[in-house]
Amino acid sequence: MNKVVKKTIVGTAALTVSLLLAACGQQSTASSPSSSSSSKVRSSENESTQAYRSANRLIRNHDYQGAADKLSAVSNRSGQADKLNTDLQNYMSAKSAYDNGNYDQAAGNLKNLKSTSPAMRDAYADLQNKITSAKKNVASSSSATSTSRSSATSTVAKNSSSQSSTAANAKVDSQTSDQVVTQFANKMGFVGNKGYEIIPTAKNGSVYRFEVRQNNQDNTVASMIGIYQYNSQTGAVTKLQ
Repeated sequence: MNKVVKKTIVGTAALTVSLLLAACGQQSTASSPSSSSSSKVRSSENESTQAYRSANRLIRNHDYQGAADKLSAVSNRSGQADKLNTDLQNYMSAKSAYDNGNYDQAAGNLKNLKSTSPAMRDAYADLQNKITSAKKNVASSSSATSTSRSSATSTVAKNSSSQSSTAANAKVDSQTSDQVVTQFANKMGFVGNKGYEIIPTAKNGSVYRFEVRQNNQDNTVASMIGIYQYNSQTGAVTKLQ
């Protein structure tokens, strides 16, 4: 009787151990896919993080294309790496336009930063300063050129008026000072770049007679504006014709 009981106990124990081992094997098998998936996620995160850090180092060294290549090589970029890639592409487009002298286009391509990368922020600020400075220089140069052309045109008109006056009446012109002609022109509004010619034709003491003509835009035809009498002492002007 005792032998039978012992055999029964031993058999039951063996069956229990077998069931436990089988259950452990099933649990191990069931947990394996989850563990593999988690490992893949961690691997992807590490790759993206490494690419992000490498890209920042390359940006600091002004190797923007190298930084873009690093980020593009990652198949599953993190949100942070993806934003940096967008900023980098905008920066490279803006810099290309700046290098070609297209400053307005460069300013338009340099959009607001999306990433928090200090290296990218510094690169943006530096390029923005260069674009602003270049645009100011262009505007200043254009203004100076315009002023120079206007001054040259005024000088030519004045010289033309003086030469015409001499040709018309050398004796009267020698007795008529530039100051008197200027006073008369200012009083009557015959100034600026409108092609006026003021020709002295007579002088009697402080009373002068001027013939005023105006050239067309091509300086091919001079139209008569009128003949005026001007008193340089009183400033009185009378239109004679």
